[in-house]
Amino acid sequence: MSSTTDTDTGGRAPLTPAPQYSVHEKQRAVLQSDARYRVCRWGRRAGKNVTGAIDVVEYARQPWTSAWGPDDPRRVLIWWVGPTYDQANKHGYDKVKSAVPNAWIADYGESKPRFIEFINGVRVEFRTFDRPKSLQGEGVDRIILDEADQMREGIWYGDLEPMLLDSQGCALFISKPYRPRSWFHRFYDYGQSSDYSEYASWHATSADNPFLAENPEDKRGTVPPHLFEREYLARLPDDGGQVFRDLDTKLYTGDYDVTVEQEHDPAGEFVGAVRRAPDAVTRPVAIGADFARSRDYRVTLAVDAAGELAYYHRAQNESWDGIEDHIRGVYGEYGGIVVPDASRDNKIVADLAGAGVPLEPVSFSPKTKKQLIETLATLVETESLTVPDVPALDQLHLELRQLQEDVSDSGYTRYHAPDDGYDDSVDSFALAVSKLDQLSAAASRAEQRGDDDNGVNYV
Repeated sequence: MSSTTDTDTGGRAPLTPAPQYSVHEKQRAVLQSDARYRVCRWGRRAGKNVTGAIDVVEYARQPWTSAWGPDDPRRVLIWWVGPTYDQANKHGYDKVKSAVPNAWIADYGESKPRFIEFINGVRVEFRTFDRPKSLQGEGVDRIILDEADQMREGIWYGDLEPMLLDSQGCALFISKPYRPRSWFHRFYDYGQSSDYSEYASWHATSADNPFLAENPEDKRGTVPPHLFEREYLARLPDDGGQVFRDLDTKLYTGDYDVTVEQEHDPAGEFVGAVRRAPDAVTRPVAIGADFARSRDYRVTLAVDAAGELAYYHRAQNESWDGIEDHIRGVYGEYGGIVVPDASRDNKIVADLAGAGVPLEPVSFSPKTKKQLIETLATLVETESLTVPDVPALDQLHLELRQLQEDVSDSGYTRYHAPDDGYDDSVDSFALAVSKLDQLSAAASRAEQRGDDDNGVNYV
């Protein structure tokens, strides 16, 4: 290592020679910013991982030039946190290690978690947020959070942010957008507001990177529109999908209390329950149940006679016995009627009926799904349904927005999820609300008769 001293570093010696980078305008803006929380909502190949790697290298070679974290390199710990080890290694470890001279590296390790230790004492570790327990440890001074919008909010507040407290560390969030109204989007909005001085944010599309050999705009029309918007334009479709529109003003208007019970999911998807107290719902209820198939999720969603969401639960990799026990438990809690997807042979429906659970099974076909979805769309449009505006129901919001409508040359309409998406929540919602007229009529009759039961007999 050759040492240099100048007045800008107060006599300290950065690692030299200083690397030379070719960066575009938005990368330069991020790297020159010393905001504590920098948020990059960037599209595919816009240069977000390269920006993260440069940020690590520049901080490691002269940490005292940043307002955040310790000045002494021997006390600096940097974490690169990605969604999986493969991604953390490919986009973090490999890029950082190849960007610096071998003479700078005192040690490195390729077992989990990988690390690079520089000769000035700075240590960089490469971790993942799919295993939150691995994010426990000593204080961290700088975090690069890759594909941040895939990570659950609780991991940031419960595991990562506390790591920065010891040395008043900082973080760089880089991601394509994945979920509507997530904590990542909230942080991005903070960065656009003068009210949050510690935040700065930038939006970049793939076309903002002038170093690409191919014009990303050439992909327009060759990939599904919602994927083009997310992957290349770094934005989610506006609140107006092909089928369901204006969800924030027409559906997500429920002003009632719910309890959220969220579980960890390695893929960053929401799994867990959103529930209202059984004595707070308008009886009877209809419980829609969409059973998981291969990569899909099992979703159970209950709607009460007032059109209000009573219960939502999403899970994956369950046994058939476990699913049956779950549905019996939901019915035991809320009563009403269960409307399961009976599209394929399974023993759950027969066993539930044998246990005395009132059922109205629905066998999905293109025709029945069309009827169910169009009934749901009409009820949303007429504001006959309400859902509370809580982050735990963003998955339902996303599926409703992304549901696709295809019309054949002969005029046949088909509704389905995008190739890389889901519609399990939509299907279970549609199953439940298909009984809304019956629920309302049963509730009215029960009120007239002064009944206190759950109205099952009247559905």
